[in-house]
Amino acid sequence: MMYFRKLIFVLAIVLFASSCTKQIDTTKPYKVSSNASWVQELKQRNPLKDSANITCVYFCYDTIVNDYKASGIFYPIYQEEYKNDIWGGWSYESGVYMIFHNVQTGKEFVFSKMGKWISGDDYCEYFLSKNIMDIFSNSFKGFGKDDAYVFKYHNEKVCSENPLLLEADFQFADVDFDGEDELVICNHGGGPRGCNSFDFYDITADGLVKKKSVNEFSWFAFDEYTKFDTINKSFIWHASESYCQWGEYIYQADENGDFKCLCHLSYFNDEDNNRLIVDTTYYN
Repeated sequence: MMYFRKLIFVLAIVLFASSCTKQIDTTKPYKVSSNASWVQELKQRNPLKDSANITCVYFCYDTIVNDYKASGIFYPIYQEEYKNDIWGGWSYESGVYMIFHNVQTGKEFVFSKMGKWISGDDYCEYFLSKNIMDIFSNSFKGFGKDDAYVFKYHNEKVCSENPLLLEADFQFADVDFDGEDELVICNHGGGPRGCNSFDFYDITADGLVKKKSVNEFSWFAFDEYTKFDTINKSFIWHASESYCQWGEYIYQADENGDFKCLCHLSYFNDEDNNRLIVDTTYYN
């Protein structure tokens, strides 16, 4: 009898130890204790910490990028009328308050996108994060009070002709060919026909300044299909012009750093996927 008691005791210890050493899938965001020191620091810096009716979820990334350690809070939407839906009333469209801390210099800047349910603005901008979408696709059961996650930094490139990373929530890249990296925020599925789109910000001593459109040139037209030519300081936009017809706009920077349209062409692909040019327009 004593032998069997010892055996059961040993088996219990082994099972407990194996449960404690369960492997974490680091290819996706994973939940951690809200008692972590970085979570406690974020709680103190949370601009909405006194808002009782707003859910706050804390996160940090698993990789230091360009000497920046990124962490923050996202504010997911909950709508009671949709509580019986697949995600229990929660939406992956979120507001966000993100802190970028340079581990070499100690300098910081903040990126925020609060959304109209927080800011009250009629024009609503959401934080469309690959990591948040992954949380929803992984047996999502809702968010609790002070949930905390480690986010995966996805560094897969779009293609050799595009320096932008396809799935990274953020990155640093010299998109305007001025020799200085800009902050690039990816809107996952936020572009035409479900493509990823991007927002660009100059990093200044006073914080982030979002790049604005000038005349016919729009920074909002960039997506995962945009091609870059760093040698000639130009890029090609792709646009959907109809159900089966596409367009390309070629822009190049002048001596002042302003981008001018050089050429626009329209085309479609035949049954053998050969490109057939419909029209070409050149600009002075």
